[in-house]
Amino acid sequence: MALELYYLEETDSICSNRVIVTLAEKEITDWIPHRMLLVNRDQFRPEYLKLNPQGVVPTLVHDGVPVRESSLICNYIDDLHPDPPLKPSDPVERCRLAEWVKLFDERGFEATAVVNFVTKFRLTVPRDVMEERWKLVPNIDRLYRQQSVIREGVASPYVMRAIGAFESIFRLMEHTLSDDRPYIMGDRFTLAETNFAPFMKVLEMVRFLDFWLEPYPLTRAWWDRMAARPSLQLLDSFSYNAISEESVHATTGRATEPEFRVKLAEYRERFGHAYSVSA
Repeated sequence: MALELYYLEETDSICSNRVIVTLAEKEITDWIPHRMLLVNRDQFRPEYLKLNPQGVVPTLVHDGVPVRESSLICNYIDDLHPDPPLKPSDPVERCRLAEWVKLFDERGFEATAVVNFVTKFRLTVPRDVMEERWKLVPNIDRLYRQQSVIREGVASPYVMRAIGAFESIFRLMEHTLSDDRPYIMGDRFTLAETNFAPFMKVLEMVRFLDFWLEPYPLTRAWWDRMAARPSLQLLDSFSYNAISEESVHATTGRATEPEFRVKLAEYRERFGHAYSVSA
């Protein structure tokens, strides 16, 4: 049984890192790595597009058959290697887990990408480089989102949408974690954690977590537990990590923070989604 993974070995590569964290938590080490570089446009090479016609990363190949989409790959890995299980055995609880993963896919992915683009990409990647990259993006939604965020910065409507997406997730997590159990699904670490923790990692990288999670102490405690796990700490050995305060993510995050805080306050004032269950 051959497992091959085409992925990005970068700390801010949220979809690749969902799979990396899942493999680490499953204690699977016998997989073949195919490291890709976006700057080399590896995702648009004809041989890769045969595996993944959308030109997105990662792709898992199992005995020659490609498996695409990061959350589906994580689920596939858990089914392939049942122990230790990362899904509940109860069918109802499995549906609850699927609801969480769907939420992260539909709201968390785009929101995290926006945060990364409004900080690191907008302030460090030359505009002409982005223009050339956009010529190859096959997904119109992704193209428009990136262009808006890069060109308009924090004023882009996608930034407010990202704030709203994270706020809705944090609010639900805060309520869920109020039962004093450590994980999203209760007492057991599951695919809910492996699918969402890499997204949160980007907020840590740009130094947004401390101020953003002030109204969400239980979610903050959840993240601290996640950050202490070896599977998450592994990501800090990758390129573009933000361990140093002078890293690209840290410096661009700090530069963006004042404007971003204004938008966050505007969202909370308008929609009232900031709250603490302990208040």
